Amino acid sequence: MNFESLVKSITGIFSEEPDKPFKNDNVSTVFRHSNNNKWFALLMKIPKNRLGEYSDKIVDIVNIKCDPIMLGSLLEENGFYPAYHMNKEHWITICLDGSVDDEKILSLIDISYDLTVK
Repeated sequence: MNFESLVKSITGIFSEEPDKPFKNDNVSTVFRHSNNNKWFALLMKIPKNRLGEYSDKIVDIVNIKCDPIMLGSLLEENGFYPAYHMNKEHWITICLDGSVDDEKILSLIDISYDLTVK
């Protein structure tokens, strides 16, 4: 799954419109609840070295809220990283490079949605 296909999937599944909240960045995309404005997904394009890898290659990522109990095991899996630019105790970054199954990504976004609904 790539950036564009994930934006379409999230829009269709959750009936929330994407938002571009950063003035000087017309790429980064936030999905938030329309009733409380809480974010449940942040999609970005960043150099992979910002995830602790030795590569300047630009990669698509999604940051999602995650139950702290799940964080440790997810970080052991390929494609998962400590949250980029978010609270690392409650958020996780998923690299959208094919290393994580699409269904798993959508399932975790569903959890993030539920964690931020209140």
